[in-house]
Amino acid sequence: MEIKRILVSRTDKIGDLILSIPSFFMIKKMYPNAELVAIVRKYNMDIVKNLPYIDRFVILDDYTKTELLEKIAYFKADVFIALYNDSYIAALARASKAKIKIGPISKLNSFFTYNKGVLQKRSRSVKNEGQYNLDLVAKLDKKRFSILYELNTKLVLTDDNRKVADTFFKENSIEGKCLVVNPFIGGSAKNITDEQYVSILKKVKDRMSDLNIIVTSHISDEERNEKFCKDIGKDKVFSFSNGASILNTASIIERADVYFGASTGPTHIAGALGKRIVAIYPNKKTQSPTRWGVFGNSNVEYIVPDENNPNEDYKNPYFDNFTKEMEDRVVKEILEGLK
Repeated sequence: MEIKRILVSRTDKIGDLILSIPSFFMIKKMYPNAELVAIVRKYNMDIVKNLPYIDRFVILDDYTKTELLEKIAYFKADVFIALYNDSYIAALARASKAKIKIGPISKLNSFFTYNKGVLQKRSRSVKNEGQYNLDLVAKLDKKRFSILYELNTKLVLTDDNRKVADTFFKENSIEGKCLVVNPFIGGSAKNITDEQYVSILKKVKDRMSDLNIIVTSHISDEERNEKFCKDIGKDKVFSFSNGASILNTASIIERADVYFGASTGPTHIAGALGKRIVAIYPNKKTQSPTRWGVFGNSNVEYIVPDENNPNEDYKNPYFDNFTKEMEDRVVKEILEGLK
């Protein structure tokens, strides 16, 4: 069977999409003459738009469910790959009329949707999310996948993207070593408190007074970010709150000597940009570095505050215990990375 067009969906968060980049790359490497069409959310559009191996993309948010379910068949796809499955994506896969439908087998609808499904049991979290995605791609042709396999996790920034960072650095006269911090996350994993971040950054600045610190956030956290920077109470601490393309934030992260953050999209962006990273992660299987850690970048130091606490309350968005010893270890790892 000649494969002329492949539809691939990844319609959840920024970090999830970053961990899907290796899969997009491998699909195109396996089938260079096939048109690769990505189905993504609007906030992830700029990421896929810059990837040279994606030919077209469909923005899920631009259509009602009824509209897209009708439109999807017009692509005349030979293959539909769902890197993430829910009832809507399963319905799109069926409506696409693709001869080959690949996706994770878990919920009942997936058994009746994917004729080349993979029983992954992702909740066991024995692999990185990026590897689970690649396992789905391999199902298309295991031999071809094995022969051609190459891990490519790179995020692509254009000159226009980089102008945002250039302007920000120039306006704030930022020169020399730079630590980029993203302390605010959406709540999908545990984190330390703003006060604990501030305490860490004060200690780092006490040891490196000439260090530039840029605190990034979404525009919705702008006031919180500005208070956060003010609470550090040191010179050369800057707030960058972004309400436009996620690649604006990526352009700031690209300029970092070290990146510091929790389990969130910008941390995966830092990983895809090959940055030195100090990351705060939970020990819980489904949130752990094993499952949701940075993929394809070994230059990461994970701090896991609950690794010795079997009674951790995971309903609490913040770690039950974050000791002075843990704080000092974070400070040490950041300073080591900045050497």
